[in-house]
Amino acid sequence: MRRIGVSLVLILAQACAPPTADNAAVERDYAEKRSAVEVTAEGVVTTVLTDESGPSGTHQRFIVRLVGSTQTVLVDNNVTIGKRAPVSPGDDVIVHGEYVWNERGGLIHFTHHDPAPNHEGGWIELKGLRYQ
Repeated sequence: MRRIGVSLVLILAQACAPPTADNAAVERDYAEKRSAVEVTAEGVVTTVLTDESGPSGTHQRFIVRLVGSTQTVLVDNNVTIGKRAPVSPGDDVIVHGEYVWNERGGLIHFTHHDPAPNHEGGWIELKGLRYQ
């Protein structure tokens, strides 16, 4: 009985563990022009862009260069639904959300909880804090 309990704890710990960054997967998605894929990417903020407002709310936008790569991705974080991550150029971030292909390297959005919920919840991790 004790073995079952230990096994159950290990399974639950793995199920609850946050996704680990997989920049190679993001690079493959870009090369294969894939979209609507859940990804976790790690990189350095290169540029903070102005917010963009639209019918779905206000979006915080910044560009991240993937660690170990020349590829950049645009992070499009809906701050009407989720929280703003106080990023600055040079900050190390880990981003989890939905990847959408474009010719500039792609973008990652749904970096927040999904109130619907139709999407897996996303987040931005900065300096040990998670914004979702």
